[in-house]
Amino acid sequence: MFLKNIFRTQPSKKILIVSLQKSGTHLIHNVMQEAGFQGVGVGKDCRLSHFSGLKDNQYLWSHFTPSDEVQMSLEEGGQSLYIIFNFRDPRDVLVSWFHWLHPKSGKSMHLHLDYMKKVYSHFTDDELINIFIRNDKFREVEYNPIEHFRLSRVLYFHPRVMKVRFEDLVGPKGGGTDEKQINTTKDIFRYLEIDGIDSHQIARKIFSETSVTFRKGMIGEYKKVLSTEQIYLFNKLHGDIIRQYGYELDDFDVQG
Repeated sequence: MFLKNIFRTQPSKKILIVSLQKSGTHLIHNVMQEAGFQGVGVGKDCRLSHFSGLKDNQYLWSHFTPSDEVQMSLEEGGQSLYIIFNFRDPRDVLVSWFHWLHPKSGKSMHLHLDYMKKVYSHFTDDELINIFIRNDKFREVEYNPIEHFRLSRVLYFHPRVMKVRFEDLVGPKGGGTDEKQINTTKDIFRYLEIDGIDSHQIARKIFSETSVTFRKGMIGEYKKVLSTEQIYLFNKLHGDIIRQYGYELDDFDVQG
């Protein structure tokens, strides 16, 4: 569901979920849906006015950091504003992004995706992966997941933003654990100050392969796809991002 009309009513809680693309957005949507909530997409530059017209069981979601207005509102601590930031190991995001945009991928959601697949068809798989690692854009407005890791640090490092890791939410079917999945689900509703939620029951229903963007949803998939040279290049260019988001460099390149 996407926001179409602006009304004067306001929800009692202003909830915004920012989930980087290919970070398991469907997982956190499933958490909210099982608790009776409905997501409303807002695209770029979420503003406070976007909350107008939402019902109490609705929340906003986006792949992009919100406007400065929303960030300053969070800093002020008023207006019952809650921001959840969902992310994943940048290397796994890159691999999932590569498969999502691969010319042979049968999945498509919009014309831009179809357009870029035709452009990318002129490159080998290794060349395409290296293009994404280097953030070598073909268009000024082209989305690059690694670039958005950098821009999203404004959320990651703010104490009033709740951080949710894909690895903690995916559960055993994606290489995680039941314990982390249940505890993360509990933490989400504790942060939102919502009582009466059966986190155990919700956690059992989080993992789903029915999402149009779903591929494998596995932790550490990049180790099976990226070459040693590509991992080295990634660590060389983005090792700071890997560390800042709490992940570890691969052993062979820790000294880099």
